[in-house]
Amino acid sequence: MVDRLFHIAINSRDLDRSVAFYEKLGFTQLQDRTVTNEKLKEAFAVPCDECRFVHLRLGDSDAATLLDIVEWGPPGLADGNPTPAQNAHGLTRFAVLTDSTDRVYEELKQYGADFVTEPTTVLTPEGGWRVSLVKDPDGVVVQITELVPAAA
Repeated sequence: MVDRLFHIAINSRDLDRSVAFYEKLGFTQLQDRTVTNEKLKEAFAVPCDECRFVHLRLGDSDAATLLDIVEWGPPGLADGNPTPAQNAHGLTRFAVLTDSTDRVYEELKQYGADFVTEPTTVLTPEGGWRVSLVKDPDGVVVQITELVPAAA
């Protein structure tokens, strides 16, 4: 079967803008490539034979899951969809870990990021999370997560 999660693909209307956002979160760019190949249409069920993509990752591990930010066709070809409701079926967000949700919130707020929620602590008897939801430039929701220890 499968071994591990390889990458999460995010379609972008403006690749450079999206990459700048994820670099602000701490992702490192690994490659930036443009591919023109008629097999793209067949392999990915898209109407064009060109794409530009950037792979990014958190940390230094070669086994880390990558973000694959893709701009299909000439710049601006992909149309956007509204942000899905967070209780909708299917993928609605992905989460990254930090040691300070508040610090990331303040830094991204100064950057002009569009937040869905402010930092909020959700506790359970076993511990909890301090989370804030932020939209990337194309409306993809990223959950900024800080693990909170159990109350004594």
